[in-house]
Amino acid sequence: MKAMQLDHDMLLRAARMMESEGGSFAGHIARAFYVADLSNREKLLSAFDELFVQFYKKHMRDVRNREMNV
Repeated sequence: MKAMQLDHDMLLRAARMMESEGGSFAGHIARAFYVADLSNREKLLSAFDELFVQFYKKHMRDVRNREMNV
């Protein structure tokens, strides 16, 4: 999976997870993503692909775990 394959909602979920669960660096990347224009978002996704994918996968694991506990 590549970050550029994720739709905007998926990327927002990843960014929110980066901000809340990641360290300072991940949080700053997430906040930069929120305010970036399309060109700069693409640059962020290209430069930090693994970070966005990692946190999107973490978000999905958390969702599945919550669903299993309901």
